This record gives sequence, C-alpha cells and structure tokens, in this order.
Amino acid sequence: MAEFSVNGQSYRSAKIDAMRQFHLSRKLAPIIPTLIPVFLQLAETTKASGKPLSGDDMSSLSGLLEPFAEGIASMSDEHAEYILGTCMSVVQRQQGTAWMTVWNGGQKVCMFDDIDAGAMIQIGFQVIRESLGPFISGLLSTSMLQTGQR
Repeated sequence: MAEFSVNGQSYRSAKIDAMRQFHLSRKLAPIIPTLIPVFLQLAETTKASGKPLSGDDMSSLSGLLEPFAEGIASMSDEHAEYILGTCMSVVQRQQGTAWMTVWNGGQKVCMFDDIDAGAMIQIGFQVIRESLGPFISGLLSTSMLQTGQR
C-alpha cells in the first residue's frame, strides 16, 4: 500500500490484482514508449536524492506528467476510462482519521468534487507507478541496457 499526496490531500492506494494489472498494461501499451523517458527521469531523481519520491515530489515534477496526460488524451474514451477507473478504484482518501473510497465503480464517478481531471491524472500516475513498478522496472532495465546506461 502506497501513501502519497495530491493537491494537499493524503491518499493511499492498494495494489491492483494481477489480472487487472495485465489488462491495464495492455491498455497502456500504446503510450509506454512515451512514458519510458518519464520513468528514467524519475529513477535518476530518486537516485540523486537517495530516497523514493513522495507525492509532494511528484507535484514539483508535474512537467513529467505531461506525456502521460497526453497519452491518455489520445486514447479512445473506453481505454482512457478503463485506465483511470482501474487506478481510481484502488485509491482511498484520508478524511480525519478515516480512509474513504474515492471512486464509485458502478456509476464510474469520483466521490469527491474537488478531484478534477488534473488530480485524477496525478493519482492515476501514482497508482501505475506503484502497481506496475516491476513491469516498468523491467522495461527501464531493458531500455538502459539497449542504450548502454547503467
């Protein structure tokens, strides 16, 4: 379970189950080539700082989210909704001492009015980073080997 913050709100995400990870990676496949530089930059930033990035760090790197947002925007509504809906379905938001689900999967709506499209993109990116981490790490390792980086 990963905790992060977006727009001053605390969130946590559960891991997406294996079958949904598989389908999510299939839907993301067309934009993965544009995401590799983003994940390489995140890996370099993490390596330079010596600690994993938090949600607050992600806010400062918001320019890196642009390829993800553009990739989602270029997809069919069905694929974009599947990706964001899958990501949002495993997220909870802290409300006082309780954690509340942020997504109603049956109605495909967000349960909080202040979560806009920009926040959904940031939350989705965090969930993808957490749930597809091993898959993405494998892509990064392969990419680095092909370009001669270590």
